[in-house]
This record gives sequence, C-alpha cells and structure tokens, in this order.
Amino acid sequence: MERGKFLSSTAALTVAAALLLTLPVKVSADDRSRCQHRVENAQEHYRHEVHEHGKHSRQADDARAKLNAEWDRCWDQARVWYDPQRHQWRTDHDWDRNYDWDRDDHDRDDHDRDDRDHH
Repeated sequence: MERGKFLSSTAALTVAAALLLTLPVKVSADDRSRCQHRVENAQEHYRHEVHEHGKHSRQADDARAKLNAEWDRCWDQARVWYDPQRHQWRTDHDWDRNYDWDRDDHDRDDHDRDDRDHH
C-alpha cells in the first residue's frame, strides 16, 4: 500500500511540475512596453539603413539582425513578439515567416535600379 501511495504522489507531482513549466509567463505592461519600444527602434533603424545603403547592404543586414535579436529577446521573456507593421502582439514564433521585409518602399537599391532604367 505504501508503494502505491508513493507512486501516486510522484505521478501527481510530475504532472503538477509539467503544468507549471508550460504555463505562460506573466508579463507586466511595462515589460511589453519596453519590448515594443525596442522593436520599434530596431525597425526604424532597419528602415533607415535600407534607405541609406540599400536592402542588400551590410548595414541593412546588421540592422535586420538587430531587429531579429529584439524579437528573440521579447520571445524569450514573454513568449510574444511585437509586429510593428501590424501594430499588434503575436503569440506564434513566426516573425521569420510573417514580417514583410519587402514592405519598405524607400530602398536605395530600388531607386538606383529605377534611375538606371530611366537613362
């Protein structure tokens, strides 16, 4: 009988621990606000670098990596990421598939190509 109680208690503790590990982390409004601010700054920096140096420049690549790092940081802290294009919080780890990198119409590469096409 003692063995049965021990196994039941162990199973209950294992289930409880698993549930605690899978519960979403509570994130304060301040944490989300800081995350949103960092993402928006990183996106603005990315857009600036694309405009100044072109989408395929080293500077744009570095800025894109920083934006990805901010999303990773938000995800690690809260299991959410902020989409600055849609102005919404997302709960799927999918910014690599859902962020529209081509949305920026001010790409220097495109302007240079347009200039060449018109001459």
